Amino acid sequence: MRTSDADRTLVPLDHAECRALLLGGRIGRLAFTRNALPAIQPVSYRVHDDEVVIPALPDSPFAPRRWGAVVALGVDSYDDSTLTGWSVTVVGPSRSIDEPAEVTVLDALPWPVPGATRVRRYVAVRIGLLSGWRTETRAP
Repeated sequence: MRTSDADRTLVPLDHAECRALLLGGRIGRLAFTRNALPAIQPVSYRVHDDEVVIPALPDSPFAPRRWGAVVALGVDSYDDSTLTGWSVTVVGPSRSIDEPAEVTVLDALPWPVPGATRVRRYVAVRIGLLSGWRTETRAP
C-alpha cells in the first residue's frame, strides 16, 4: 500500500507481529465514548492473557459504565530520522475490574513505575480485532 511519501510503503502486520508490538509497548491512546461523544486519552497498559489492562481511578472517564462497552486502543512508534514506524490497534469489549483477587494479580504485572499503579481498579479490553501496519523504505 502506498503512502504519501514516494519512497515509503505501508505493510500490513499479521496477528503475531501486532501482538509482539503490543506486548512491547507501554503507553497507548484509549478511544472510548464519553457523554455520547468520542474521546481519546493516553493510558499506560499491560497485556494479560487475552486482554489489555489499564490502571484506572474510581472516577475515571474511561471506566465502562456498562459491561461490554466497545473501545479501541492505539499504540505506535515513529522514527523521524528514518521516516519509518508502526501502528497497532486493538478493538474489543471493555470491563471494570475491582474484585480484590483479580486486582492483586494485575498489581503484580511489570508496570513502568512499580507500585505507582496500585489504584485498586483496572479497565480490561478483550483483544477482539487486532490490526496494524508498518512503514518500509521502498527498494530503489
